[in-house]
Amino acid sequence: MDKKVRFGRRILYIMMLVLLGTGCVSAAGTADITQSDIDAGIAFCKEYPVTLQVDGKTVQAEVPPIIVKEKTLIPARAVFENMGATVTWDEGARLVEVTLGSSNVKLTIDSKTAFVDGVQKTMDVPAMIINDKTLIPVRFVAESLACSVNWDDAKRIVKISSPEVKTTTPITSITVEEQADFYRIVVQGEGIIEGYKTSAYDNPDRFGIDMKGVTLNIENSGIDSKNEIFSAIRYSQFDSKTVRLVVDLEEKVVGKVTLSSDKQSLFIDFSKKQNSIPSNPGGVTSYGHEYVDWRASGKLVVIDPGHGGKDTGSQGKENGVEILNEKDINLDVALRLNSMLKEAGVSTYILRETDKTITLYDRPALANAANGDLYISVHNNSSEGSSANGVEVYYNSKSNESDYGIYSKHLAEVAQTELVKALGIRDRGAKSEPAYAVLNKTQMPAIIIEGAFLSNPDNLKLMLTDEFREKYAYAAAKAIIQILNESVSE
Repeated sequence: MDKKVRFGRRILYIMMLVLLGTGCVSAAGTADITQSDIDAGIAFCKEYPVTLQVDGKTVQAEVPPIIVKEKTLIPARAVFENMGATVTWDEGARLVEVTLGSSNVKLTIDSKTAFVDGVQKTMDVPAMIINDKTLIPVRFVAESLACSVNWDDAKRIVKISSPEVKTTTPITSITVEEQADFYRIVVQGEGIIEGYKTSAYDNPDRFGIDMKGVTLNIENSGIDSKNEIFSAIRYSQFDSKTVRLVVDLEEKVVGKVTLSSDKQSLFIDFSKKQNSIPSNPGGVTSYGHEYVDWRASGKLVVIDPGHGGKDTGSQGKENGVEILNEKDINLDVALRLNSMLKEAGVSTYILRETDKTITLYDRPALANAANGDLYISVHNNSSEGSSANGVEVYYNSKSNESDYGIYSKHLAEVAQTELVKALGIRDRGAKSEPAYAVLNKTQMPAIIIEGAFLSNPDNLKLMLTDEFREKYAYAAAKAIIQILNESVSE
C-alpha cells in the first residue's frame, strides 16, 4: 500500500479516536444508531483493539469489543460470567438478563429501556445483535451490578472490578418504646439491615426475628420489659451474618415488622388491642374457612391480580363481541381472596386494588420488597381455539423454600385440588413452569392460578357469575390457610 494512503488512513483513525473521546466507556449522545455507526465502530476497534480486564486479568472474548456512539459494547458472558454472574438469554422476548449477587439487569435488544432491580432505566446505547452476536453496553451493566469501570487510554484497556465484598452492619442498640396504641422494639444499625425473617413458637409463646447482614455490637444479651404483651426480649449472634431476637410473649400475638426508609432501623410493633388469634379457635370464619394458626399469622401473603390498566389480559367474547376482560375478573377474585384471608387472621399485601398498570418485572420486585412469605398470582386462561377448558396451577420450586416452611409444588397441588372441587371444571393439573418471570423472580414460594378459560364458551359463562368468583377465591384461600398452618406445625 502507498505510504500516503497508509498515512491518510492513520490520520482518519486518529480523528475518529478524538471524536469518540478518550473513554470508550464515557458519556454518550442519544442519537439513533445507524449501520454506518456500527460499521465505523467495528473498523475503528479492529485498527485499535480494546482489551478487557476483569479484576486485573485479561479476558479473551469470543468476539472483540466494539465502540458505538462512544460506548463500548461487549459480549455479556465473556466478562460477567468470569465474575460469577448468571447470564441468560430469552429468545422469544429478545431479552438479556445478568444477575450478580442481589443485583439484576434486564436488557431488551434494540431498546434503550432497561430494568435494574426492577426499576426502569434509560440507556444511551441499547444492547444489540451484531454479526449474530449479542453485545451489551459495558459501563451501564457493570455499574448497575455495583462493579467499578475504568478506562486506560494509553493501553486501551477497559478495567472492570467486581463489587466490593459487603461487610456486616453492626447493631448498636435495641430499645423498647411505649406509644399510645402499641409497644415498639427499635433495632438500630450503623448501616443497612439487609433483610429479615420472622417466626413464632408456642409452649412457651414466643415471637422471633432473624436479621440478615448484621452483627451484634451490644454488651447485654436482653431486656427485661414486662407489659401486657411481652415480658422479655433476648438477642444473640445466630451466625456470622445473622442476629436473632426473641420476644417472650404474654399472649399469642405476632409483631408487625417494618424497616426505615434508609434500612438502618428496624421496628417491631405489638398492638395493645386484643388482636390475638387462638391456637385452636373452633368454628370458622363467615366465609367458612378455618382460622390461621397464630404462629403463621405474621407470614405475609402477597396477592397479585394479574394484568391491569393498559394490560387487559385475555378477552372473553360472545358472538365476536368482547364481554369480559381478564384483568377485571382477576381483580374481582383477588379482592375477595384478600378479604377471606384477612378475616381468617392472615397478613396480606395486595399489589393492586384498582385498575392500574403494573409491569411484569415490577410485580416480583414489589413482592420481594415487601418481604413476602408467599406469592399468589390470580389469573384466568385463554387459548387460540375454544375447546381448551379447566383450571390449572403453575409453580416453580426454589432452593430456599425450606427457609419459609412452604413449598411451591405442594401449595400448587393443594390449590389445584381445592379449585377443582369448588369449581367443578376440568382438572388440568399442577405444572412446573420455571420460565415465568413472576415465579422465577420472586424470592419466596410462588404460584400462578389460572382459574378457567375465557376462550371457552362454557367456562366463560361460569366466569360471568358471582358464584364462580366466590368459589375461586374460597378454594384459593382454603389452600393458602392449610399451607400456612402446615408451615408452623410440629
